[in-house]
Amino acid sequence: MTDKTKYKSVAIDHDCYKKIEELALSLHPGVTLSRAQVVKILVNNKCLEDEKYSYEYEGRLN
Repeated sequence: MTDKTKYKSVAIDHDCYKKIEELALSLHPGVTLSRAQVVKILVNNKCLEDEKYSYEYEGRLN
C-alpha cells in the first residue's frame, strides 16, 4: 500500500496528461520515464531556474 505520508496526488486535464506522456519518451532519449518522474524533473528544473534568477538578481543589487 502507498505510504500516505510520502505521496500526494494531483488532478490534471487530458491534454496535460497527454503532454506528460509525450515528455516521458522525449526528455531522456532511450529511456521511458514514468509520469511521476516527468513531473518531478520539470518541477525541480523550474525551481533551479528560479533560484538561479533570484541569485543573479540579488547579485546585481550589491
